[in-house]
Amino acid sequence: MKFLYPCLVLFLCYFTASAQVNFDQLPRDLQLYPRDAAGQADVVVSGTIVTAGYTKVGMQVLREGKLSKVVSQTFISGTNTPFKLTGSIKAERAEYQFRVFLYKGTDSVLVADRKRIVCGDVYLLHGQSNALALAGLDTYYAFNFDDKYLRNATYVYGSTDIPNDMSWYAAKDPYGSVGGFGLTLQRLILEQYGIPTLVLNGAYGGTGIVALGARNPANHADLSTFYGRLLFRAQWAGVDKKVKAIIWKQGEDEAGNDPEGYDAKFKTLYDQFHEDYGNARIYVGQINILADKVEGAAALRDFQRRAKYLFANVEAIATIGASGYDGIHYDPPGHQQLAFEQFRQIARDFYGSKDTVQINSPDIKKAFYNLRKDSITLAFDNEMQMVWKDTAYYNFATGEKLGSREMKDLFYLDGKAGLLSGGSVNGNRVTLSLKQPASAKFLRYLPAYFSDVLSPFYNGPTLKNTRGMRAFSFDGVPIADAIATVTTLAAKPVSDKQIQLSWTAAAAAQTIILERSDGNRTAFKSLTALSGTTVTYLDNNLPDPFGTYYYRLRAYSSTSESGYSNIAVSQPLILGLAEAEPPVRLYPNPISTDRTLRIETKNLTISTVSVRDLMGRLVKDWRGKAQGELSIGLDEAAPGIYIADLETTDGQTLRHKIVVR
Repeated sequence: MKFLYPCLVLFLCYFTASAQVNFDQLPRDLQLYPRDAAGQADVVVSGTIVTAGYTKVGMQVLREGKLSKVVSQTFISGTNTPFKLTGSIKAERAEYQFRVFLYKGTDSVLVADRKRIVCGDVYLLHGQSNALALAGLDTYYAFNFDDKYLRNATYVYGSTDIPNDMSWYAAKDPYGSVGGFGLTLQRLILEQYGIPTLVLNGAYGGTGIVALGARNPANHADLSTFYGRLLFRAQWAGVDKKVKAIIWKQGEDEAGNDPEGYDAKFKTLYDQFHEDYGNARIYVGQINILADKVEGAAALRDFQRRAKYLFANVEAIATIGASGYDGIHYDPPGHQQLAFEQFRQIARDFYGSKDTVQINSPDIKKAFYNLRKDSITLAFDNEMQMVWKDTAYYNFATGEKLGSREMKDLFYLDGKAGLLSGGSVNGNRVTLSLKQPASAKFLRYLPAYFSDVLSPFYNGPTLKNTRGMRAFSFDGVPIADAIATVTTLAAKPVSDKQIQLSWTAAAAAQTIILERSDGNRTAFKSLTALSGTTVTYLDNNLPDPFGTYYYRLRAYSSTSESGYSNIAVSQPLILGLAEAEPPVRLYPNPISTDRTLRIETKNLTISTVSVRDLMGRLVKDWRGKAQGELSIGLDEAAPGIYIADLETTDGQTLRHKIVVR
């Protein structure tokens, strides 16, 4: 194909002339104007009156065939008289029409009539055949798919004169080139939010990222390149700097051949996108597993997973586990599923959707051993509720079980499979049970490539969340050692509203999460987050001065976690009712003659006794280990009321009131 027209033709062919007027701005039939922050767009009609005798130019704006606005401009009769008229349209389920008239007295002549104009949003699709999604268009997007408010701007396939063949189309024309994925996305946005859309699909099947991103430095819209033709279409439509998002669905070519350097190639494409399209959001689809025996495919998929952390204004989503996969492509329902999942992210990012929980693909945040190193905990995004389920395969005709695959066999420790005995989930955590303690440094989930006797392509099982979103595959994720568990948490009352907590710092901790349970040992809630070097905390937000409070903490870092600490129990300084059969008895009470406090315990070992006056001042501090009986002298205690706090070796704090006479 030869492309003989320089980019300047883009601007020359836009201008329209009649016998009376040279237009320099005039909408085209079916054109979409990108909406602004207020949800509307200004449609400008401007030009020059070239025939003498006219004294006014007017414009009618019709909405869905009904007159909604009239604007006009008067002038002294003459030639080469400039004019400019503006009409605003809303981003809504409505088409507008613009009719331009010239007036001589009471006579008028229609000089332009542009129909089916809409206002809305712009999206680009680029990549390989899964971005094209051309299968089943005649079945899934024919009579049951209304594209009245949806748009495409392109040329007919095979054109040798792209600039002159460019035109605006309803989205299904010409020949469904927007593709099933793009059409589904457009339909969902219109149905849910009433916003028309333009989707420009520049994908090309079986093509690598270098070819798709090749750009002529002297003419970015060079029609001899894939990248240039997509940019040319956006510039021709006047939307290149108004693109909401670019959806990038590519990587199969490299994963099946040579993945080396994909990250650097994507960085080049990313920079080009932002230079030519502004700060458009980029959505990266992590590709599925291929059968081609290319080990580096796992690392390529992991880069796609991490793209949202490596580049600004990028989001990612997994395609693994979507329906209708045949080893390379998806059937039409599969593309519709992927479009719906992509739509939920777009709806959250651009349309204020409240459906935000678990719509992303679960992404691993860290992996770490337990202290015995016979299990590995995988922490996914906090909001995720993970599902672990194996897969069985049956002959649907006979019901015979053909075989099964187990999740435990899809994890690789330093590249080795078969080391897991099972797995379990708890919220956003997945725990991998190992057959024996391990020392592996890196973890992979899902194979680099796949085929077996059950299927020539990978069809499950997959980790997912409770909404069915499949987790990203990952590769080379470090496995950290566990942070040592804190066993020294202690709680002491300070007043009727304050309890002092203390503990020994956990090595490697970056954050400490302190939790409290009011009245029992089971209903813990986060109390505060502290720096990992913090070793004390004053809890001065006690709702009940007569309550009992239970505390525990856990240490965290960006790569690991500890187990929960021991539980410390305390009450405020004001006592509640005594137990019917207290585990500790203090006598005599009141104390008088010898100033000796005797303590008798039942099945408890006392480690600390602190006696304070009602101002909280310490008058006696005993430390040791006593079981059964203990005597403490209070010779220095003046007559009055005191509080005795007894700590036990199992973490309990017991409080008693004593009177000294």
